[in-house]
Amino acid sequence: MKPGTFLRIHRWIALAFAPLLLIQALTGALILFREPLAQMIDPAAMTRQSNPGTQPAPVSTLLDSVHHSFPTMRITRLFMPSNADAAAFAQLSGAQGEVRYASVDPGNAHVLASGPIWRFPIEAALQIHYRLLGDWLGIAIVALNGLALFLIGASGVKHWWPGRGRIIASLKVRRSLPSRIKLRLYHRSAGAIASILVLFSAITGLLLAAADLPLGPSPTAPIRTTSLSDDQIDSAIALLHDRLPQAHVRDIRFATDGTLAVNLFADEAGPRAVDVVSIDATAPSIDGVLKSRENPALWLTVLPLHAGDSFGLPGRLLLMIEALALIFLCISGPLQWWRSRSSRPGTKK
Repeated sequence: MKPGTFLRIHRWIALAFAPLLLIQALTGALILFREPLAQMIDPAAMTRQSNPGTQPAPVSTLLDSVHHSFPTMRITRLFMPSNADAAAFAQLSGAQGEVRYASVDPGNAHVLASGPIWRFPIEAALQIHYRLLGDWLGIAIVALNGLALFLIGASGVKHWWPGRGRIIASLKVRRSLPSRIKLRLYHRSAGAIASILVLFSAITGLLLAAADLPLGPSPTAPIRTTSLSDDQIDSAIALLHDRLPQAHVRDIRFATDGTLAVNLFADEAGPRAVDVVSIDATAPSIDGVLKSRENPALWLTVLPLHAGDSFGLPGRLLLMIEALALIFLCISGPLQWWRSRSSRPGTKK
């Protein structure tokens, strides 16, 4: 391979994907501490206002309260509070595909805030990071972005590699150098130091996005639509707790045919692990329980790694440092390229 080939690969892929990588780094940094950060930024919307010691309102009461704010929309998902002082969070869908959100006090069922995704900035950051606020096309772009990040990281390391005995020396930057050269060397050193984490994030992010890409056409069979009463919903949740007394509900998905997919926290199986319970709320009856350890879904294994949860607080802090390094690289790389072009003889200024 010709000298400089890896540098050219690194440079042109990085320049093409720098804006997207910058967005991914910024949103990734925000969602590392998603829930406490959301409560800190907007406590009125994301923090429970009622006494945490009071009896929680029934799920049907929470749904009714949200429905009053958006009477023409259907509630598709309800996230239960993650801690004693957090709010519940609902997602709704309209007939034209529009999506709205609402936070609800789990004690008195008062709607704390509602509106489009931008009303909840940390939730917006999550949706941007995962799917660029789109559907399968957004996920495909995120997957392509992950592949690009891997190629950038691998080609950058290959071009930089000084040999095993010269690694430390090659990372040093002399203060006496001109600022233009120091910027290039800082970029090189930051990229080399962060390369292992960058490649790790690229691979895990690519796996997560690729696993969610549709592999074939969507089903076209007509879907039965069933409206559930408050009694049916509460009876279904009561049946769940009768069958699984220790169940701690993470979120509930509401299908149009009257079935509920309830995700339960399964902390004993690892961070982000959930047990999935399928309930026919029209009966009501429990159709099945899928334990986390038996669930083949790839995200259950990869997401805790990608988010740093597998390594606790140190893991998330390390990923925060990586995100900051990636932000620096996304800015310093194009900047030094632009400076290099501007300094060439004959370049118009």
